[in-house]
Amino acid sequence: MQCGKSTLSNFLSESGEVGGMIDRPTKGCRIVEFEIPNLTVNGMTKKVEVELWDVSGDMKYESCWPGIQRGSNGVLFVYNPGRDDHARILDHFYTQFVEQQGLRETQCIVFCHYKPGTNGKRAKLSSSFNQVLTVDSQLEEDGVSTVRRDFNDFVASVLTHMSAVVEMQENSILM
Repeated sequence: MQCGKSTLSNFLSESGEVGGMIDRPTKGCRIVEFEIPNLTVNGMTKKVEVELWDVSGDMKYESCWPGIQRGSNGVLFVYNPGRDDHARILDHFYTQFVEQQGLRETQCIVFCHYKPGTNGKRAKLSSSFNQVLTVDSQLEEDGVSTVRRDFNDFVASVLTHMSAVVEMQENSILM
C-alpha cells in the first residue's frame, strides 16, 4: 500500500531505518519484537513485550493472512492520506483482520500516516471505523512524541481488554 507501515514499525520498535526516501514494500509479513519499558496498564507500571506483525498491503499475500490473523490481540491500521484508494482498502483489511477474528473496536487503532512530502487530509473512512480511534501520525520532529504516546495508549488499551477477558474466563470457571 506504500503508506509507511514498515517505517512506523521501525520507529515504534526503535529498530531499523526510519528516515530515507527508499520505499521497500514488505513481502508477506515481517515480525518486529520489542519492549515498552514503562507502560501503565490497569494502574500498574510495567515492562511490556510487544510483537508487531508488519503485514504487506499487497493483496497477492492475502493467502498468508489466516496464519497471521490467528491469535491477534489488536490491529493497527495505517493509511496514506495522499492516496484516495486507501479508505476502500482499509475496509477489506477491517473485514479480514477484525470482523473475521471477532476483535472489538477498542482493539484497533488507525494511523493516518503523513509521510514526508505527503499532502492530503484524513480520508472519510467507512462506518466500520466509526468507533475506532483514528490519529494523525508523522515522524517529523513535532509528531514523534505524539506517535509513540498514541501507540503506547493503544497497547495499554489492548492489554486492559485482554486482562478483562482472562478475568471473565476465570470467574466463569468459579461459578
